[in-house]
Amino acid sequence: MLNRVVKYQIKSSALGYAISFLLLIGLICSGVLFISSANKRLEMNYLLNDHMLLNNYLGLKYGARSNSIGQETLVHTSGDTSSILIKNWGAFRVVVSRTKHKTRFVERSAIVGYSIDQNRPALYLPNQRNVLKLCGASKLEGTVYLSDRGLERGNISGKSFQGEKLLLGEKKKSDKNLPSINSENLNFEFKNLIKKGVRIELPQTDTVFSFTNQTRFINETESISIHSSIKGNCIIHSFDSIFVSSKAVLENVILIAPIVFFESSFKGSVQVIAEKRVTCQSEVFLKYPSTIVLIEKSSDGTRENGIFLEENSKVIGGVLLMSESPNFRKPIQLRIEKAIVGGIVYNQGETELNGKIIGSIYTSKFTLNTGAGQYSNYLLDATISSKQLPSGFIAPVWLKEEVKQQAKIIICF
Repeated sequence: MLNRVVKYQIKSSALGYAISFLLLIGLICSGVLFISSANKRLEMNYLLNDHMLLNNYLGLKYGARSNSIGQETLVHTSGDTSSILIKNWGAFRVVVSRTKHKTRFVERSAIVGYSIDQNRPALYLPNQRNVLKLCGASKLEGTVYLSDRGLERGNISGKSFQGEKLLLGEKKKSDKNLPSINSENLNFEFKNLIKKGVRIELPQTDTVFSFTNQTRFINETESISIHSSIKGNCIIHSFDSIFVSSKAVLENVILIAPIVFFESSFKGSVQVIAEKRVTCQSEVFLKYPSTIVLIEKSSDGTRENGIFLEENSKVIGGVLLMSESPNFRKPIQLRIEKAIVGGIVYNQGETELNGKIIGSIYTSKFTLNTGAGQYSNYLLDATISSKQLPSGFIAPVWLKEEVKQQAKIIICF
């Protein structure tokens, strides 16, 4: 038999379908390869970003531990380089770390403080042979330094002491005077703070000043009113007064004036340096780490100088009151009216406490004003507790007897 050759004809449309199918398969494969490659690059970018952030944080830690002021460089094992800037900033320090990898960089700043070599007491009251009387719902927690006469139950306006124990903690004998302040830690002179700074006008729009640049400062002879948002490396100074509106937003700035006034409901983080008066109206919240420092230059004896915290206001960080020319007839005043201070309080004058101190207070004397008169060394419905302060809380180191230990980052931004 002869082999028969059978010829089949394939329609051209079938060939077109085959080619289209192959092209589709090719596109799908190319897409898969592209997605895989893109995912790989994204993964590498994420890993690089994480690595740079880690190295940048190590740069901040390195700068925090440094005892110098100025520029330093840290080369990481990965080849990244961190340029570190360290500067004093009021009661704390600022560290800026800029980490580079080829053309990419990460930059962050941090406020840095120090732990100390000892635990602060809840209360230090100089030994003037006076007894401290507790009335109402007053509460003392922690170690207290008092005179030989110690504590007693008191009664003011029909309010007797309500607690079972006068002290939840340990009592020790105090010296005749308050512990001394270390003047080297009080870097509050305006001329020192603005060295190599650049003078500007008060911003009328929201502004952020980087700590990598020169400090910007506002310097006016007349009063200053702040209504906008100002953040970062900026010092605002007035020879008259500063008014801070409730609508203002301040973060990590320094305010310097004889008189500083915070309108009710303001919230922000600031360091205040004043000579006469600082007033925080109700609901003002000076967030951690904030400080209020009042250094009285002189007293005319006609009006009280001091720091006045009204109802429901809060200051988290530190409060310091000193006088270069004390007037025993008009001592500097600290009044805490149903308000809270967290951190350290040091007052060379008189303290009227109708609120809470969560941390430590050093004061020459307590006073209490009622409709019936003024009482000395009485506490009514007041709380002083070092036990309620978080263990990692970093307050300013102002006392001469305190030795700085480990540097710690308080906040990053």
